[in-house]
Amino acid sequence: MSWAGRISALIGLFGALAGGVTWFINHHRQQVEHGAKLAQAETQTKQGDYQAAIQSYGDILKSDPLDRSALDGQLNAAMQWAEDFRVAVPEGQSAASAAGPELDQIMGLLEAGLARSKGTEAADVQAHLGWAHWLNQHIAEREFGPAPEQNLRAALASDPTNVYANAMLGNWMLQTGGSVPEAVHLLDAAVLTGKARPFVRALELGGLVGLDKAGSRADLIKVANDMRKSSESMSEAEKRRVLAFCLDPVVTNRSELFESLTALTSGDAWSTYLWLDDNPEDAAYDSLDHQFIQASLLEAAGKPLQALDQYRQLQLQLKNAPGSLQNANAAAIVRLSKHPRPAQLQ
Repeated sequence: MSWAGRISALIGLFGALAGGVTWFINHHRQQVEHGAKLAQAETQTKQGDYQAAIQSYGDILKSDPLDRSALDGQLNAAMQWAEDFRVAVPEGQSAASAAGPELDQIMGLLEAGLARSKGTEAADVQAHLGWAHWLNQHIAEREFGPAPEQNLRAALASDPTNVYANAMLGNWMLQTGGSVPEAVHLLDAAVLTGKARPFVRALELGGLVGLDKAGSRADLIKVANDMRKSSESMSEAEKRRVLAFCLDPVVTNRSELFESLTALTSGDAWSTYLWLDDNPEDAAYDSLDHQFIQASLLEAAGKPLQALDQYRQLQLQLKNAPGSLQNANAAAIVRLSKHPRPAQLQ
């Protein structure tokens, strides 16, 4: 009987060990699969495939609804989706109807994330929630209440240095007719955080380009100058938009041009102009524009005689090229010939 007992005990021990090994193998397999699913979702987020990323995180949460890494990853994907939100629809179809369901998904995830967040993270989420409400109003055209501003200001109140609250509220104000100085102050505060710099710059440029209010061109040139000095990148399309709005000799009227040119020192204004107008394919054509801007800088700096001389030199090159630039240059010659002293804006 003792031998039988010992054999039974050994069989039980071996069975327990085998069961433990099986559990360990299964657990290890589950951990590997979990890590692979998280990595896939993270890659999808980085690639801008936000809906797929949210679905991938959702698959993980089906088996473990409290998986913190999946919850945080899904929330991060929703916030990045709100930042990069765009709707592509076939010609003739409404972007508003396509945007609605996607924004519903974003806002649902942000509201759930806000409920479990604290401190700076909560401010990040609430700012994005306010931004999503603004998109729901501006693109989906489905709400017209105070939710965007309420959420953005609540985020700023809870974390006054929060990059998203400052940048998003500043851009929102520029788009909705708010105070330009206050909006620029908020955007400047966002820049000073050193965080999310490309996103902040996109909101600055997007809010100021085309904003036909006094001081907006000066603020925009200051942003461009700061980006140049900080060796930040600006796309060719963005550079062309800034040039056309602030420093186009033909399109920009004299007072608007002078607002842009006098926002910086003459040296910075010229360097920023060349940085913006750096397309080598247009070098020959741009040479004439460059000469006009140089003359305008001299005039704006209170050097009328030097400016007049440069305008006259340019007019010789433009005599066989009638058009808007020739007309603007001729007007400058007439203006300074009558008043050969520091120019006064009209």
